[in-house]
Amino acid sequence: MNASLTATATIPTWVFGAKGMLAGELLRLLDLHPGLELRGAVSRSEQGVVEAHPHLVTRARTCNADEARAQIAEVLARGEQAVAFLALPHGESASLWTKLSSELGALADNLYLVDLAADFRIANPARYQQAYGHPHPAPTELARFTYGLVELHRDAIARSRRVAAPGCFATALQLACVPAARAKLLDTARPWILHGITGSSGSGVEPKPGTHHPWRHANMWAYSLDGHRHEAELAQAVEPFGAVPPIHFVAHSGPMARGIHLTAALPLARKVTSAEARAVYAELFAGSTFVEVLDGKVPDLRSISASNRAQVAVHVRGDVLNVLCTLDNMTKGGAGQALQCLNVMLGFPEHWGLPRAGLGVN
Repeated sequence: MNASLTATATIPTWVFGAKGMLAGELLRLLDLHPGLELRGAVSRSEQGVVEAHPHLVTRARTCNADEARAQIAEVLARGEQAVAFLALPHGESASLWTKLSSELGALADNLYLVDLAADFRIANPARYQQAYGHPHPAPTELARFTYGLVELHRDAIARSRRVAAPGCFATALQLACVPAARAKLLDTARPWILHGITGSSGSGVEPKPGTHHPWRHANMWAYSLDGHRHEAELAQAVEPFGAVPPIHFVAHSGPMARGIHLTAALPLARKVTSAEARAVYAELFAGSTFVEVLDGKVPDLRSISASNRAQVAVHVRGDVLNVLCTLDNMTKGGAGQALQCLNVMLGFPEHWGLPRAGLGVN
């Protein structure tokens, strides 16, 4: 990043997929960011930004993808930097990036791009196909993207121009399991049992039977019993530490609008105490802006709601390490994660535009 760039010299920014729920959250956060200037909210719909997201007060105009690509090219041609967030449905980011990259050519090197979808999160095309049921649409592009979990890949993200930000369950799974796997605490022959509950906003902006309030209220149910696609991201994350465990993750739909609550029951390879296990997590996340390792408390959703903070607690019972993790699926598990990555990519203070305090009451 240009050392002369300050909060008064903002970088033009475009958000693709502006009508979506994660885009609405991202636009809310961008309104608080001193280093970015929203130039375009890109949507196939002619619906205005505030009409689509009544909680916003932005004056950014809606534009279509062709207009946005031309505007980005114009900015980059002047030798300036530009930012693009892809808040598109899974499967659409690869197509858009392929077209944009082809049009920009060498100018693409000055575009900072963060994808909020799953298109570039899994580095191995075969693993992607196994998780998503179809071949990757742009396998040669996978190596050009860095995985965007700042707490685990900060240095690589800081060197990158293109980042794939992980989603809600994938983030919680890795925060819960990677520290112990990295420290060789876990038995990789026995199953890692994980249960996660998500809020209705995880289902997106379009109404569905599972998000209809009378059905969702005071109700909870499990889904993806034969395997959840985010298991692939956990497997990818622990492989560098020699771990290839059986991963059994069961996702649940919960009665709240926002939030993830994950419980992990991880088999220990050797005897450790709760204090020793907690020290492993505290060391890895020491100095982290947004991950809080609790001592003597358990995480709860209200403390992190609408914040970019995640809470983690660990407890040993017999030969099992129990790890609890909470985060907001819209912020740390979505739009906030993407903005956190961009802050690191540009050399901005990591917390710019991102709330660290939860709502407390909501």
